Amino acid sequence: MTRKTIEFAPASATPTLGGSLWAGSKKSSYKDLLLKPEHLQRKQKFPAGSTCFRLVPALAGSGNWMMGIHVLSHANGRHCHPRTINPGCKSVYDLAYGWLKEHQPGSLYSKANRDGYRLLADPHCLCWILVEEEGKPKARLVLASGYDGSRGGVSGLGHQLHSLITDSLNDGEDSVDPLAPEEGRLVGIDKTLPAGARYPTYRLRLGRHPAPIEDLFARMDPEETAALRPLEEVIHVPSEEEEWKLLETIVDPETVARIREDSV
Repeated sequence: MTRKTIEFAPASATPTLGGSLWAGSKKSSYKDLLLKPEHLQRKQKFPAGSTCFRLVPALAGSGNWMMGIHVLSHANGRHCHPRTINPGCKSVYDLAYGWLKEHQPGSLYSKANRDGYRLLADPHCLCWILVEEEGKPKARLVLASGYDGSRGGVSGLGHQLHSLITDSLNDGEDSVDPLAPEEGRLVGIDKTLPAGARYPTYRLRLGRHPAPIEDLFARMDPEETAALRPLEEVIHVPSEEEEWKLLETIVDPETVARIREDSV
């Protein structure tokens, strides 16, 4: 009986000392480009259970305490639609959607084609909060869905938060401004993930007692207060050329070239 020849993998596949079999072998190609790089680490991730935080009022130079963002999402990442800061502005993705709808309608995302190209923007919300971490208030950014629930399902956290504040301001004689520097309230959030559910559920509530924001600022480290800036300065909106390159990560370059040529 002939003995089987054993072949070994090339040296590059041999683990080095200190390596781990359980470490990820590939880095994720997903790129979240909604925020400028220096603010990415400030995105708040609410843990399961209860968390209390203080909303930050609109900062000088900002249009509001909460900013609506139009988000273009796909398998490889997400970024801001230019109309986020420039109402009425067209995106490269709008051009691509129109072209594909005319020439390759079957390639677009739909309920019947979950693998199709997703080229339309979804509503999101962005706001600053102060939340206790390791005994001190930290400046964090809440970036959450602004979906209002009109197409079924539960409304997004961003929409719920906006509604909580709006309803409180319009509560007649009992109205409270949860954002007021002196009389503003803490917001409590309960996060749960029901068995079998795809997304977590949130329950929001307002605190009963004033939480002066200056008291929180006084306890913050200097780098935390320095991080606070208008929301318009926090987001990243790609240039047109950047968007064409991003489009090529989900639509084949040949088709992108045709779309670009026909859009001139």
